[in-house]
Amino acid sequence: MSPIYAVSLILLIVSAAVALWRGGPWERTTAAVLVLTWIGTALAPFDPARPPWVAIALDGATLLLLLYLALYSKRRWTVWATAFQFLLMANHLAFVRFHELEQWAYVTAYYVWGDAVLLCLIAGALWRPRRAASAVD
Repeated sequence: MSPIYAVSLILLIVSAAVALWRGGPWERTTAAVLVLTWIGTALAPFDPARPPWVAIALDGATLLLLLYLALYSKRRWTVWATAFQFLLMANHLAFVRFHELEQWAYVTAYYVWGDAVLLCLIAGALWRPRRAASAVD
C-alpha cells in the first residue's frame, strides 16, 4: 500500500466518522457516496495503459451529487467540494485525452483532489452550527 493511498484511506475514514458524528443529512449522504465510490474504484480493475472508466463513471456521479448539493443545500463547503471534484474529473479527462501522461502524476493528482473533497466534508461537518443540527435543510 502506497503512502498516498494510506493517507487518503485514513482521511476517508475520518471524514466518514466526523460526518456521522457531527454532520447533518447532507454530510452523511456525501460521506456514504464517497465511501461507496472509494469501494467501487478499489474493486475495479486498473490498467495503466487505459483510462479507468469505472472510476471515471463513479467520480462523475459523485460530481453530479456534489453539484446538486452546492445548488440546493445552502452549505458553503459543498461549493468547495464540488470545485475539487470538478478538478478531479478534469484530471481524469486529461488522462483520457493524453495517455502519455505519467501514472505517478495522474494518480497523485487524483488523490490530492480527492483528499481536498474529503477535507471539505470534514470542515462542513465540524463547523456546522449545533442549532442547525436538528433542523433539516
